Amino acid sequence: MIVTLTPNPALDRTLIVPGFRHADTTRVRERHDAAGGKGLNVARALHTIGASYRAIAPLGGVTGLHIMTLAAAEGLRIEAVSISGETRTCLLITDPAAPDQLVVNEPGPNMNGSEWHALQTAVTKATQSATWLTISGSVPPGIAANDLRTLIAAIPATCNIALDTSGAPLQACMTAPIALLKINRDELAQAIGMPLIDTPSTVAAARQVVASGPRAVVVTMGAQGALAVSAGGAWFISAPPIRAVSPVGSGDCTLAGLVDALDRGASLADALSAGVSCGSANALAPHAGVFTMADVELFRSAAVIQILD
Repeated sequence: MIVTLTPNPALDRTLIVPGFRHADTTRVRERHDAAGGKGLNVARALHTIGASYRAIAPLGGVTGLHIMTLAAAEGLRIEAVSISGETRTCLLITDPAAPDQLVVNEPGPNMNGSEWHALQTAVTKATQSATWLTISGSVPPGIAANDLRTLIAAIPATCNIALDTSGAPLQACMTAPIALLKINRDELAQAIGMPLIDTPSTVAAARQVVASGPRAVVVTMGAQGALAVSAGGAWFISAPPIRAVSPVGSGDCTLAGLVDALDRGASLADALSAGVSCGSANALAPHAGVFTMADVELFRSAAVIQILD
């Protein structure tokens, strides 16, 4: 079983607004609300793949209840840890014809120490019988970056950990002995404090990270594709040529495909292929974490794994 943790979930509200960049007043053609936040996108992708998963998220207020209702309607299994603050809303304004998208993310509610402890307890309990834990996204206001490192240390050694975060939480966890760090190239460059201008420099940076903590690093590079690095080697897969509608959630779907494949016994290279295929399939739709297995299988069948020096 795969446990997904979303420390700072959100109600994702997608508005389909044709031509919104070029008018003072525009009309919404369509509105779509969904249980959101990076970890819940991972859970949604795992649900589509058919993996066994359990999603955990701190939820509060009317928005938190709305997220639970939306998740239930999708068939998503979420264990909510109650918090006193109102769960945030993130707004995604999309013009599919352009394609163009504007993302407006609220910071999230303040979480106190006892609420964070309750969340950590729920995650620790769930991972007693899990093979993987994914931790995705930001930590909420009021929680220090080192608190995430403390949570990671509390996870039983029998459970592999995959981390996808940025900023201070990433810096705090860069040397954690986890199974997998999923990061995009800009985040990696910021974390190590140097520009990454090409594939060789990105591979070198990923190897630097592997030497200090994570057993494997996967670096996503948007429409270019992604690379994976471990002590056993380095691999690259190009992204398939597509007309992307929205990249939002593609990194989360990449992580879901990676972890599901690794959980099924795939090599890191084959898992990279699965991850890139899921992430690319997600970009075909305007809603985060939504794709079809037909698209995933099509992309996987055409993927070519390149072994890097």
